[in-house]
Amino acid sequence: MSLWSDIENAGMKVENFLQSISNGAQRLQKIYSALSGPVLAAVAAVFYDVVKAVAAGQAAAAAAGTGNVPLAITLSETTIGLVQKVVTDGKAGEKTIAADLSALGITL
Repeated sequence: MSLWSDIENAGMKVENFLQSISNGAQRLQKIYSALSGPVLAAVAAVFYDVVKAVAAGQAAAAAAGTGNVPLAITLSETTIGLVQKVVTDGKAGEKTIAADLSALGITL
C-alpha cells in the first residue's frame, strides 16, 4: 500500500461515517417533527441524559456497550417526570400521546 492509498482509504472511512450521521439525523428529524410537545420533550430529555452519561466517562460508555444500559445511564428527575407524564397520559387514552407512542412503536 502506498501513502496515497492509505489517505484515500481514510477519506472513504470519514465520508462513510459522515454519511451515516447525515442519514441518522434525517431519520431523527422525520420522527421528531411528527411528535407532539409532551412526547418530544420526554424523548429529547432521555436523549440528553443518555448522551450526557456517555460523554461523562468511559465507564458509562463501556457499561452501555456491553448491554448494561440500566446501570450506565441515570435519568434526571426532570426526565423521569416527563416520561411518567407521557406514560400516564398514554395509558389514560390521550389520543395525541397514544398516536405518538404508536408511531414510535411503543405499546403500553
